[in-house]
Amino acid sequence: MTIDATVTEAVVRQHLRAFLEQRGVAAIVSDYDEDAHFYSADRIYRGKREIRGFFEDFMAALPSRAVDRFTLRSLQVDRDVACITWCVGSDIPLGTDTFVVGNGKIVSQTFAMYAAPADDHRREAS
Repeated sequence: MTIDATVTEAVVRQHLRAFLEQRGVAAIVSDYDEDAHFYSADRIYRGKREIRGFFEDFMAALPSRAVDRFTLRSLQVDRDVACITWCVGSDIPLGTDTFVVGNGKIVSQTFAMYAAPADDHRREAS
């Protein structure tokens, strides 16, 4: 691994810890560059203020116990780019993020997830 890959992996792992240890939105957003871009299926969030808004909404909408059920399936790093795949049990069977890191901060991120329809959860509970 080159030094860039080492830094990239450290930033992504720190970002995941902030989420998993429930340190709050401020800790999560501190990993981003001031001018970072966050790409979701619905829109592009530009800058820390907009990214903070995304995470405030995202954290509020997470299923109960989602953090406890989060599983990191893979982490791949190539220089300044990292890609993770993850799941949250059957509620969110597939999620993926791609990060670009520069100067020790996330400068760009893509995010996508598949949330199982509510009917799937009712069938599983039966």
